[in-house]
Amino acid sequence: MQNQPTKWIVITGCSTGLGRSLVGAMRRQGWGVVATARKLETLSNLPNEQGIFKVALDVLSDDSVRLAVQQCQHLRIVGLINNAGYGQVGPLEYITTQELRNQMETNVIGLHRVTNYFLPLIRKYALPGEGRVVHVASMLGRVTIPMGGAYSASKYAVVSLGEALRMEIAPDIKVILVEPGAVRTELRETATKIWGDLPQRIEGTRFKPILHRYLSLGKDASQRWARDPDRSADKIARAINQPSPPRRVLIGPDAYIVLIIKKLIPMSWYEAIARKIYGLTR
Repeated sequence: MQNQPTKWIVITGCSTGLGRSLVGAMRRQGWGVVATARKLETLSNLPNEQGIFKVALDVLSDDSVRLAVQQCQHLRIVGLINNAGYGQVGPLEYITTQELRNQMETNVIGLHRVTNYFLPLIRKYALPGEGRVVHVASMLGRVTIPMGGAYSASKYAVVSLGEALRMEIAPDIKVILVEPGAVRTELRETATKIWGDLPQRIEGTRFKPILHRYLSLGKDASQRWARDPDRSADKIARAINQPSPPRRVLIGPDAYIVLIIKKLIPMSWYEAIARKIYGLTR
């Protein structure tokens, strides 16, 4: 691993969770990694080695992304993993327009911004069929649950962007959609930090106990179904390294189960089950 890698991949959101694990997974596959995060100091837990180049990158800022691209000009960038994002939780009628806008700006517009800035660099260096663009979506980009409408909307958009981009830049660059179920990362804890005054806004409404139930259900799901982020990252890295990578990579048994259920039962049944699980039957 001490030799200079012959190909490099940019990964956003590397400070924690799946992004951090992807750095090690891609190194094990022989790739050099440009590990990025909004604040450079949050990458201090990553190894200081020849095959890891740490760069500050804020997906919300054109100037930040443009500077990151400039810092990578000396590297043979042939891949990009759009991993940065967060989950906005809450009932839609109590989520503010600004909160919904922030969710879309990070998960959708930010992803689009980073992709468009790095694509010319990938085209410059990648051989035909060698380039890779990976969008980390979610199983909630296929199905929606109560309290997760904003997050699901952003991930449905990520899926659509990925599918369109795949057709537009094929066959020279391959586009892979990653659809995780529950992954043991800090995503749920991060969601609670961005609530702001949401718990106060829903005080006295039917949603107050449901919000706590959402957290409890999420914790139970994480304990039961969650896949270790290192294992998830290894699966993604292996897919990226295939000469003909899969269009979609599902992560975790719950992702498969949800899709099977969606195919087998009518939508009215699914909605009734979801409402019952989250206590929305009255």
